Amino acid sequence: MHSVIPDRLYRQILRVMPIACVDLLVFDQVGQILLVRRNNEPVKGQWWFPGGRVWFGEMREAAARRKLKEECGIDAKLVKEFGTYDVILPVKGSFVHAVSTVYRLSVAQDSRVILDQQSSEFRWRSVEDWLKDPIDDFVRGILKQEIH
Repeated sequence: MHSVIPDRLYRQILRVMPIACVDLLVFDQVGQILLVRRNNEPVKGQWWFPGGRVWFGEMREAAARRKLKEECGIDAKLVKEFGTYDVILPVKGSFVHAVSTVYRLSVAQDSRVILDQQSSEFRWRSVEDWLKDPIDDFVRGILKQEIH
């Protein structure tokens, strides 16, 4: 089902078409949200949702579960679609366009996060606490929708 796209081809694809992605609004049992600090462009060094590209032939919900396990080492207890959004982010004099489905996932209270190479750190915080910090407008918008 999944095949690796060579880096050169993937960069070409990113310049001419949107990429199907999932972003994960992950909640623990006390209502805190997990964000990760990204190691890669776009939004390198910023707090963002775990997530990433949907593979060819993969259903989006399956991609959400896979990305949570790959990037954070944890399994989702409950997965619910939150919404689908266009995400356009600047990258080195150009931009990346993703069509991202955001999923709301809950995890067990004792879930231990083990990050992969995509992120340098993680934090669990309340929506209100995340909104006090400088975060990307897309992340901020999703978090604001969550509290309304």
